[in-house]
Amino acid sequence: MQKIPVTLDGKKGSEIIIINSDEVVKIESLKDRHFVMHTKDNKYYWAASLEAFEEWLYEEGFRLIDQTNLVNLNQVEEYDLKKGTVYFGSSLNPETKSASAARIHREHIINAMEMLKRMNWELTDTQQSQETDELLKSIVAQAMDVRFARSYAMIQAIYEKKKAERRLEESEQRYKSLFENNPDSICSFDLEGRLLSLNPAMEWMSGYTSEELLHKSIDHLVIPDHMSRWQYHFTMTISGDTQYYEICFLSKSGAHVELSVVNVPIIVNGKIAGAYMIGKDITDNKQAEEMLIKSEKLSIVGQLAAGVAHEIRNPLTSLRGFVQLLESKMSGYKAYFDIMLDELDRINLIVSEFLVIAKPQSVSFQPKPIGPILQNTVALLNSQAIMNNVLISTKITAGLPPILCDENQIKQVFINILNNSIDSMPEGGNIILEVKNYDERHIVIRCIDQGCGIPEERIPRLGEPFYTTKEKGTGLGLMVSFKIIENHQGHMHIESEVNKGTVVNIVFPISREHE
Repeated sequence: MQKIPVTLDGKKGSEIIIINSDEVVKIESLKDRHFVMHTKDNKYYWAASLEAFEEWLYEEGFRLIDQTNLVNLNQVEEYDLKKGTVYFGSSLNPETKSASAARIHREHIINAMEMLKRMNWELTDTQQSQETDELLKSIVAQAMDVRFARSYAMIQAIYEKKKAERRLEESEQRYKSLFENNPDSICSFDLEGRLLSLNPAMEWMSGYTSEELLHKSIDHLVIPDHMSRWQYHFTMTISGDTQYYEICFLSKSGAHVELSVVNVPIIVNGKIAGAYMIGKDITDNKQAEEMLIKSEKLSIVGQLAAGVAHEIRNPLTSLRGFVQLLESKMSGYKAYFDIMLDELDRINLIVSEFLVIAKPQSVSFQPKPIGPILQNTVALLNSQAIMNNVLISTKITAGLPPILCDENQIKQVFINILNNSIDSMPEGGNIILEVKNYDERHIVIRCIDQGCGIPEERIPRLGEPFYTTKEKGTGLGLMVSFKIIENHQGHMHIESEVNKGTVVNIVFPISREHE
């Protein structure tokens, strides 16, 4: 589209006005180098060379329809064949501008108007586009007059150009839609690894805005353990190889995001100019896989537990029977027999608790105060603690409401937790057990030790079968504890710092009778 400098009166020194070529409806030649530019509402004066005037013949829609009138056929609304006049509006309106057309141009004007009308249609219908192609080719092929043939050929060339531009625009819109609306994270990089573009999904996944990421490296998004992996695959991509791999990103909030990534080289003019990265969030899939593996482990452990418990219970029954028989036949050893029977009962109880991981147990939930249960457990383990130079102290808030629980199972949880704390302090130390209100409907038991601590990356896996931080552990103790707490509608949270100690927080709901 041309910008044309014109004046309102055609006099030297007059104010210059700029108009657009698509506003012009016709150009009249007044005298050498002087022309009148007509728009639908005004007329302007334009001083130009003959060569400049002839350039208008190459402007879209402009055609010479007599010796003095160069008309924009895009603006023609009516053509009176009898009068040989074209109108730039309704012929019934006396203010509508018009232009005379030589009779020799009649067929040319009709053909050109039809070609221009077809050219300006939206080419969304494939069949309609094909009809227009055929019409334009037919008119060009049948043109006998060289001047008109040239005019038609120009219209056809402009049409083909417009069609190509429209296709390019549609292609760009489809690409833009695919890029911006894609649920997967997509971004592009230059050869130095600087981010050139990213889609909304990438912003959402990373937590960063495009302004924070553009023209910078994304090294800070890659977790340190995966940095070498990212660098290797990026290098391979800009060498021309498509790459498939998995990587973990660190979002702005600190959350880890697992991605399944495809890297594709960007090729411009036959040369590699950068790389695309397309990343699918597979965090949920990874967690589901881990849960499935954990579930399979639990199933295996459950089967083993059921078999082992059955094999232990049978001899226990025999042992208990013979101890009672000996007790009835021997006197003076009652205290020893009582200890033996108590210990056999405790072994039987532990076996019963072991079955918790094998199948649901029939347990008796009753409102019980947590303080006495905890004190009894501490008394049970106190001798073991003293032997390891460990002091266990309790801080129990008075007047706490009872919890609905199975007392023996809760004892088993505290035994497991305290044993772990004692084992973590081979040089001795202190264990503090705190019991207090967590909120209006829950109480919390906190076990605080001064042990060796647990690395942060291992904490999420605690409670998995066979996963332990002990040299000779099995990982079953915490797993049983988690299961018991879950059955009591509670939850356990573990905090730890290496070489400083561990805090185990266990939250139980209070008995509804006391809410």
